[in-house]
Amino acid sequence: MSIASSRAADRARIAEIEAQILSLKQSILHLEAEKLRTQERLDSYAYPILTLPGEITAEIFMKVVPVYPSPSPLTGLLSPTTLTHVCHEWREIDLSMPALWRAILCPDDSLDTDAATLCILESWLNRSGCLPLSISMEYIWNFLPDEFVVALVLHRARWEYVTLAVFSERTVHTLQGAMPLLRQFEIRIDGEERPLSPVRFSQVPRLRSVTLWEFDGPTDILPWSQLTSLTSIFVIECLGPILKRAVNLVHCHLVLCGRQDLVPDIRLPALESLVLTPFVESDIPAPHFLTTLITLSLRSREVSDRFLQSDPIVLLNSFISKSGCRLQRLCITGDTPSISEEAYRFSISIPEVSFDRSLKDFDSYEKTLTRRRYDVL
Repeated sequence: MSIASSRAADRARIAEIEAQILSLKQSILHLEAEKLRTQERLDSYAYPILTLPGEITAEIFMKVVPVYPSPSPLTGLLSPTTLTHVCHEWREIDLSMPALWRAILCPDDSLDTDAATLCILESWLNRSGCLPLSISMEYIWNFLPDEFVVALVLHRARWEYVTLAVFSERTVHTLQGAMPLLRQFEIRIDGEERPLSPVRFSQVPRLRSVTLWEFDGPTDILPWSQLTSLTSIFVIECLGPILKRAVNLVHCHLVLCGRQDLVPDIRLPALESLVLTPFVESDIPAPHFLTTLITLSLRSREVSDRFLQSDPIVLLNSFISKSGCRLQRLCITGDTPSISEEAYRFSISIPEVSFDRSLKDFDSYEKTLTRRRYDVL
């Protein structure tokens, strides 16, 4: 091929390429126009859930979390944090609702209590605004790390329902101060370290319900006379003095064992509901403690059969006679009855006598007790 013909072929090829480029550009323009129209259709679509007014969405969000004061975990599917991950609009609504963040299930030292978890806890406390707080622990036998306690104490004035297990008396001292909203207080303290000085919780005008774990400190730690509910677990030496001061109790749950010392008669004139249980089935019962209680207003009583020992009918009738109460309901708990159910019903003049073999130790009572403590406030 001559040089002239080669140049002509190249010119022709360039023309073909330019024609193809023009065609492709036109195709791209058509595709871009189609893409734009398709995107406009997508943008114009409204997901039904996002068309709801914000206040309706907020009400739905409130149904996601447990009813206050029951807590939500800091993380996971049951946490309100999950709602912030769905879309920007939901995140804005979620973060603007202090009520979603006011009931907190704290981690303990057996779980992830690193700096990141502490930041999450602090964010919840800040998001809860000025609302009263409910603070719980998933497992009372572990202790809340001190740095978590410090974060909570900064919001002490908003505490309303609080459950804490703390490592030492030093930590307890940091809790002292005004708690004007506190209504229910549950605390477990490591008893190995002795207090530097007595701890007093005196600025708690609304406190009505207390749960004490393994307590052997000074009996004036709390204003007992204003309580309407008391749950005592392994409180041994000071239980008698505490009950003598708690004259306005309406509900009382005592977890007792055979180490309980004999105490003089204790009068609880307002008491309507009394529960006596062992902590675990193998605990040695403390039947003599029952004979020390004088409860004129008592209407409902639950007692483990183990506390009644060999002659439950005589013991129960003696208690009723001594107290002068008009008992309306008696529930015998535990799965090791010393006499038959028929013998109870035949020998005791109480309108309602029932038996619950599933309630045999403290663990089987725990959820029920939480609800009861809130109900009597």
